[in-house]
Amino acid sequence: MRLIGVHEDDDGNGRYLLKRDGEGSRTTFLFYDEAGMVLRLVGRDEAEALFAGGELERCSLPAGEVFFPDEMKRLESAFEEGRL
Repeated sequence: MRLIGVHEDDDGNGRYLLKRDGEGSRTTFLFYDEAGMVLRLVGRDEAEALFAGGELERCSLPAGEVFFPDEMKRLESAFEEGRL
């Protein structure tokens, strides 16, 4: 799982876009908003729109370097279940 987009507000709350490559050519994207407690899967087009609209800045980091272990479990569960 990689962190591919990020934005932090003035209060230090982040909005993140995560990417996970699955079987074959399947790629899944997950949007996570700390302040609004939003955690949802998004499609490739919506993921690109977040960058095009300036809502997120591109980056590329292993998610494990950014999130705490309990957050990683929650994010991994969202990817696995395909829902919250």
